[in-house]
Amino acid sequence: MGRSGKSASSRPASPKEPLGASAPVRPVSLKDIASRLGISIATVSRALQGSTAVSNATRERVMEAAREMRYSKNFIADSLRSGTLPVVGVIVPHGVTLFYSSVLDGIESVAAREGYAVISMNSHESYEEECRNVRSLAAFHVAGVIASVTQETEDCSHFDALAAEGIPVVFVARAIGGGQSKREGTDYSSVTADSVAAARRATLHLVRQGCRRIAILCGPGRLRMVAERKHGYIEALHEAGLPVRPDYVAYSAIDTASAIDVTDAMMDLPEPPDAILALNDTLLFAAMKALRRRGLDMPRDVALIGFSDVEYAADVSPSLSTIEDRSRLMGEEACLTLLGHLRGNAKPIHKVIPTVQRIRESSRRKME
Repeated sequence: MGRSGKSASSRPASPKEPLGASAPVRPVSLKDIASRLGISIATVSRALQGSTAVSNATRERVMEAAREMRYSKNFIADSLRSGTLPVVGVIVPHGVTLFYSSVLDGIESVAAREGYAVISMNSHESYEEECRNVRSLAAFHVAGVIASVTQETEDCSHFDALAAEGIPVVFVARAIGGGQSKREGTDYSSVTADSVAAARRATLHLVRQGCRRIAILCGPGRLRMVAERKHGYIEALHEAGLPVRPDYVAYSAIDTASAIDVTDAMMDLPEPPDAILALNDTLLFAAMKALRRRGLDMPRDVALIGFSDVEYAADVSPSLSTIEDRSRLMGEEACLTLLGHLRGNAKPIHKVIPTVQRIRESSRRKME
């Protein structure tokens, strides 16, 4: 009763306050932490941001005090000072697929750990929708963008506009290439699978299984990923001494109906393929459906292997051989790359994530 402190908890109740009402709790500020530790507000701010200008000992003291005082970052104040929100914008072509939901899970796990929220948008494989997504994220003043381009995307000037405004962009899974960027000198960071090496390994696996008429069911030719996987496929054919037949290199939109039509066209050839390497699981399942309609056995008549490795690839009959893209890891690495740019590392980074080959019934004619 004899204490004379001036803290909010010891002040007399206002006459206007109902008896027993508690004073509203004021959020803990940087100034509160600084006062408790006897250091400057600037030092507290730098410590919470992980700045190397602050000693490890001081940083640990600040972090411990912040936890004990239940400090939470004031996102609104930060955004008013910087002009951006601590939000990562994400654009994917198929937000409901297992592959892209796994990519998003990886992004969100890293973003949350580093104090960022995530806004995800779905382009639905539409270039126009992708452009609208980019404009919306720019209007939200996001800190940065992670994107996987659509199968229609040929011109990336909408991403160039983000870069010109100082909003860093990182591409994941599907990156841009060639002349898609119109901004001179622009090189965007990317996190992708080892498409060339993976396609080469898969094709050589089919060769070892006794296949000699190996086809590749590609997606749209404008995707860099398609070009890389086709390159690996051709490398393996050359290595095995097999001819590259143009009629065995088939392009399809990334949808079931289109892939079934393309598979049917290849199987109607005078010498149909005895093996098919599919760009992703959508095309792989479509090829499987087309072959079943014809009463063909897999792998005896046609061996199948594809990319991505969704969970149910192992549960169908025959179980499907696939190449696991490690999608969650790609999401994590894409977010880490973007955060590096936000912290001042402007140099473009290109990360290639090794894939894992899963050999199952659809391609296994004999043990290797």
